[in-house]
Amino acid sequence: MLRTVHLYGGMAEQFGPSFRLAVRSLAEAVRALGCQLPGFRQAIEQGRFRVTCGPSRRRGLRLDNDLIGFGLPEGDLHIVPVVRGAGGKGGSVGKIIIGTLMAVASFWVPGGAFLMSAGVSLALSGASNLLAPKKRNEPTRKSYMFTGADGTSEQGGGVPLIIGTCMVSPITVSAGVTTSDSNGFT
Repeated sequence: MLRTVHLYGGMAEQFGPSFRLAVRSLAEAVRALGCQLPGFRQAIEQGRFRVTCGPSRRRGLRLDNDLIGFGLPEGDLHIVPVVRGAGGKGGSVGKIIIGTLMAVASFWVPGGAFLMSAGVSLALSGASNLLAPKKRNEPTRKSYMFTGADGTSEQGGGVPLIIGTCMVSPITVSAGVTTSDSNGFT
């Protein structure tokens, strides 16, 4: 199906505003644009986007991670960059300021006990975000017990039946892990 893929924001400035492609899914559209436009794949991987399939970027079917590979209904694809903040602790400072303003405003609002508690909790949440250490991204160690270069297995996968002599990689049919508590002297 021939459909128009619209890009917005910095993506439209860098790569162009629209493209006509014969694609059935968002994954096909991104793959096709990545093949035609140098740097498009890297821009998609580094950014965050809101994607809509429909007549405009505000009306239509909003696509999330679950619908990337599925076939789409008729309509144009709209790839809109999502604006992100500068990062850092700016959101925490904003929480403290807004929470303090809410707590102070509760003195002039009749029955402002709820406003007072919400403001105090918002301010304390911002303060705790400022004081808490930032989580470090530690590299994860991959386990090749069930998946890897040689052994690929999934629940419900088929077990091949080979007749004759073949050189194949092994398939794990059944595996188990047992833990035990031992003092080391047994």
